[in-house]
This record gives sequence, structure tokens and C-alpha cells, in this order.
Amino acid sequence: MKRERAVIDASNILYLGSPRQPKPSIKYIFAVIAAVRASRREPLVIVDPTVLSVVGEPEQLQKLLMESCVRTTPPGSDAARVVLETARERDAIIVSNNTYVDYWNEYPWVELCRLPVAAIDGSVCLLEARFKDTDLESLATRAASLHR
Repeated sequence: MKRERAVIDASNILYLGSPRQPKPSIKYIFAVIAAVRASRREPLVIVDPTVLSVVGEPEQLQKLLMESCVRTTPPGSDAARVVLETARERDAIIVSNNTYVDYWNEYPWVELCRLPVAAIDGSVCLLEARFKDTDLESLATRAASLHR
């Protein structure tokens, strides 16, 4: 059986901590990768190297960039668009709290395929409840028709 793919928006996940103290941390990206794997999905992390320059964790940064599931965006590219295009090309969900509202006309399927995340008491949770009472087959069919 083929595993569902999940594109992780690292630029968004970096800021998963408290809104009162928005300090970016690579630990959130590692936690989300682990949560995605635990959900039996195949993670693909999209990282904008310019965003990582604000993170003061050089050892963790090197460790992250060595992960086989991590891809960096090309210099000067729109990282959000790279996330959306990658999800479309790979028929994947997007793990992010970004609603991508500026891209809805071009990617009308995004809200159907976006899986939000929360940091609760130091743990990361994929907020899958939004899919719980949904007819996933019809949702998948609708998203696939919009993906194309």
C-alpha cells in the first residue's frame, strides 16, 4: 500500500511556539517530521535557506539539512509557491498553519489538503480532527480534481 505524502512548510513550522514569544526553532521541524512519520505518512520538508538564517542553532541546522526528506528552495523563489507546487506534483497534503490565502485563486484545493499543527505542552500535534467526520473519499476526489 502506498503511503500518503506530506509536504511540510518549514518556514511556517519554525514559528510553531508561543505567539507571545515567537522565537523560531528547528526543534519544531524535527517534531513535525516525527509526527508525520508516526501518522504513517512520508514527509518532505521544504526549507527556505534565507529563513533559516534567523535561527541561532547551527548544529541543529546542519542536522536538519542532512535529513534525506529535506529540500531547499531555489534562491529568490517564493517558498510558499514551492510548497504548493510540490504538494500538487506529489499529490500530497500540506502540513502548515499558513492558510495560503494569497494563493487561493491559483490553488483552490489548498484548504482541503492542509493539515494544521499545534504545539501543546512541548509536544507537537497534527490537528487531524478536521478530517475525522469527513467523507475522505469524496474529499480526496474533490481535492484531486482541483489539484489538476
